[in-house]
Amino acid sequence: MRKFRTLDEFEQEYFLKHPEEIDDYLTEIFQEYSENNDSGALLASLRVFISVQGIV
Repeated sequence: MRKFRTLDEFEQEYFLKHPEEIDDYLTEIFQEYSENNDSGALLASLRVFISVQGIV
């Protein structure tokens, strides 16, 4: 059976290859949080950022 990547894995790989886009990504996730107050989505996006930065 074929194993598919998760969205988090895809985003991590993308930002590892395109680190210049991280600032725009952070701006966008905080803007969406300010509009929707969806803390779960914000935290999930921040986990991607943290793993790309090698903090975890």
